[in-house]
Amino acid sequence: MIRTLIMTAALAFAGAAAAQDPHAGHAMPAPAATPQSGITTVPANGAMTHGSPERFSVTFPHAMMLKTVTLTAEGQAPIVVTAPAAPAAETVSVALPRLAPGTYTAAWAAEGPDGHKMSGSVSFMVH
Repeated sequence: MIRTLIMTAALAFAGAAAAQDPHAGHAMPAPAATPQSGITTVPANGAMTHGSPERFSVTFPHAMMLKTVTLTAEGQAPIVVTAPAAPAAETVSVALPRLAPGTYTAAWAAEGPDGHKMSGSVSFMVH
């Protein structure tokens, strides 16, 4: 019983320490449609937009440079949007082409000034 409590407390402490590290998990891409801790996007995961969004933005817990956003929708060819070179910032964005109505997955890739990489994806619907 005590051994189980000690093991449970140790695992909880290790999980909390990793969650507070802003660099934890950078090597692992986020699963589709699952936002990473401390990262927000516009459009947000699960959003329903009224018309095509003009931009895709990502806010990080620390400065990053957005590299690409790849948009995929069923029955359509993927659209790769390369972000123009810009200084690292906590919020980065890229202009999007006009999107037809449908459900999209936006897979993004970013890089920190020190070379560490992050990636993730969100899904949203264009009405």
